[in-house]
Amino acid sequence: MDQVRIGILGIGKMGRTHIEALRDVERGEAVAVTDPAHFPDAGPNLAREYGLDYEEDIDALVARKDIDAVIVTTPHALHAAHAVQAFQAGKHVLVEKPLELTLEKCNHIIEAAALAKRKLMVAQSHRYWEGGAVAKQLLKEGAIGNLLMCRDVLAGPGYRKFNPEKTWFTDLSLYGPGGLIAWGVHDTDRLRWWFDSEADTVFARSFSLRTEVPGDRTSDMVMIAFRNGGCAHLLYSEALPPPGWKGYSCHAQLIGDEGLMDVDPYNQVRVARKGTGEWETVYDHAAVADPRQKAFSDEVRDFVRCIADDTPPPVTGADGRAAVEICLAAYRSSETGEAVKLPLAD
Repeated sequence: MDQVRIGILGIGKMGRTHIEALRDVERGEAVAVTDPAHFPDAGPNLAREYGLDYEEDIDALVARKDIDAVIVTTPHALHAAHAVQAFQAGKHVLVEKPLELTLEKCNHIIEAAALAKRKLMVAQSHRYWEGGAVAKQLLKEGAIGNLLMCRDVLAGPGYRKFNPEKTWFTDLSLYGPGGLIAWGVHDTDRLRWWFDSEADTVFARSFSLRTEVPGDRTSDMVMIAFRNGGCAHLLYSEALPPPGWKGYSCHAQLIGDEGLMDVDPYNQVRVARKGTGEWETVYDHAAVADPRQKAFSDEVRDFVRCIADDTPPPVTGADGRAAVEICLAAYRSSETGEAVKLPLAD
């Protein structure tokens, strides 16, 4: 396939991000967009801004024979319904994280992709922020030996309250039971990726810190033991008291049996290799013109490539499901006070 033509499902920040990303991708192009939420004029205005067709609903978008694939950027709890509809229409699908909010719905998406014999990729962008990718390459090269331990943080200051402009962000039936599954799923995915292992047990505590949303779990402390013997400690929060740490903290410290790594994808990646006893800077965020846009362009480029070249997606439905499963295990552990063994029952 020479050119992959794509429909965008959702007109929020991530819909716009993927449209922008496709402008950098030689073999892919956005051709149409639809707005399932039907915000007045927002969908047609976005389509007009980028020179795309606007379709009135999902049915019309996925029925188009000139569209090969769909990117799903709708609220989290709607991913299964929208992805499955696209697969049933014969389209390939890139689904924004999290894949879904329950294992049952994750399974439904994966099964629909297999039945349709179409590609399913999950948009786990932290694999594409260059700092994270540099860390993965260093691990593959054995720069710090075998990865044994990691302390990972994704946390920033905030206060959760109802926002009429982003109503679904505080509707837990759409957003999910808390920020760990909504955003921290980036970390559970990259930890699986870095350790190159599935999780074995999860022990966690969740807190309703600085939120007006009933039942909202904004902050989590999670310990993950992996099947290969490694372990990770994850702190997630979207509601730290101000000023937080550096405004927004995305930072991991990796300990190998022969060296160390310090990973801040929004700043620098440093490595202390075996025998050196010194830090070496191997990546500097400041050297990249637009790191965020590059990350999403690289991600969408991989999605287009797996369709055009008929190769496996680099982030599979199974990957997306496994990252969600760790989050769900963390919530269960917090509720029971006990470590949770994986795999979970669906």
